[in-house]
Amino acid sequence: MTRLSVLALALAACAPSVGAVQAPVHRLIYDRIGVGVGDDSAIRLARPITRADAVVIAVAHHPRAAAARAALGIAAGELGRRRGLGHTEVELEARLTGDDPSVDVAVVHDVVELITAAPRRAAGEAQLAAAQARAASELLLLAARAELAWLDAAAAVAQRALAQDAFDTLAAAAELTERIAASGGTTELARARAASARELARVELTRADVAVAQARIALDDALGLSGDATGWQLGDQLPPLPAAAPALDDLEADAVARSLALVAAGADRRAAASDARARTIAAWLPGLALGAVGEHGADGWTVGPALRVGIPLWSGDAGDAAAARARTAVATAQQGAVELELRAAARAAQTEARAAYQEARHLADVVVPLTRHVVAETVRHYNAMNASPFELLAARRDQAMAEQAALAARLRLARAEVVVAALRHGVTLAPTAPVAASLTTTSTSAPGAH
Repeated sequence: MTRLSVLALALAACAPSVGAVQAPVHRLIYDRIGVGVGDDSAIRLARPITRADAVVIAVAHHPRAAAARAALGIAAGELGRRRGLGHTEVELEARLTGDDPSVDVAVVHDVVELITAAPRRAAGEAQLAAAQARAASELLLLAARAELAWLDAAAAVAQRALAQDAFDTLAAAAELTERIAASGGTTELARARAASARELARVELTRADVAVAQARIALDDALGLSGDATGWQLGDQLPPLPAAAPALDDLEADAVARSLALVAAGADRRAAASDARARTIAAWLPGLALGAVGEHGADGWTVGPALRVGIPLWSGDAGDAAAARARTAVATAQQGAVELELRAAARAAQTEARAAYQEARHLADVVVPLTRHVVAETVRHYNAMNASPFELLAARRDQAMAEQAALAARLRLARAEVVVAALRHGVTLAPTAPVAASLTTTSTSAPGAH
């Protein structure tokens, strides 16, 4: 073997650097969501945080992102170990008694490791591919969760504005009713009803304040922020309702084609199969080492070949091989399970996104305009003294409830679109509810208002 060949084998046995194994993950993240892992998050924290900023900060700043990247060093080290060419041992034997003392020096290399080098290396490379897919998946999930948290925060701010408007309207109505009641122009029942509606609106406003605080904390968590870094301001608003329904016919096929979970599962299966081949070969081979031996005696040194054969009386190699084959079967079954679950998740996301769009569109195009028309007509009748203040108050409450429902539907759709985009990027988001529970229900109507 030439010196160049020996050097090539030695280099092949080295573990790749952490930077080398991270680079493909960084490229994948940039290709799929347009975010550079090394982007400066401090600049974005110094200005109002937009939806795009939230994604960058999560990928660049969150401790879990750093952990996912650092974990690739484990896979790189494991690949270096599996690339190893086996053990070279030096044996020294000295015979110093008798008339002919001698010294034997033998250098032998484990041949079994050389024979199984190819499948061991293939197993290590597959394990590294699985680790890279999982690291990329973790980064993409962090990005998607940051988007969801940002949407929740933007919706909570918008909900708080609606709650403030509702409270201001009801507080003004209650004050007017109290003045009318004081002059004898209306009943105590009317005054009590108006006051009750105002106080319920005050409760809703307090809930909205709490929801904003909770949404900020959730966004802090999603971005990996604490301490002074939590003093950020929110930039931009909840996205408007899109003009057309999302295109989802190819979602299931797209999700399967780009799934990082399937990539990792396939790599796990290949790693298990390669490991099973290596262990099966080793189970049938005796311990075998080749090398050279030198003997130093009275006549000087003599050198010759060395052969060491070990025939174990008992070993667990056959059991290791059987376990490795079983792991291959498990990995194959898990790959099928991952695809099955992925297809179901894609269909569920498809259904949710379509339903959310239809609900949001109906509320925006039909329900909210109707309630506004009712308010306008009630004002006209009230000015003509054909409607009571309570009818006007009820009409305004209905309008507020419709606008809150429309906001909740917009949030539902925006969240569904994040789930769909995540599937297209290669990851599956577990279903989560908005942080601000009040975005899905309202209770501003006073008891007995209708």
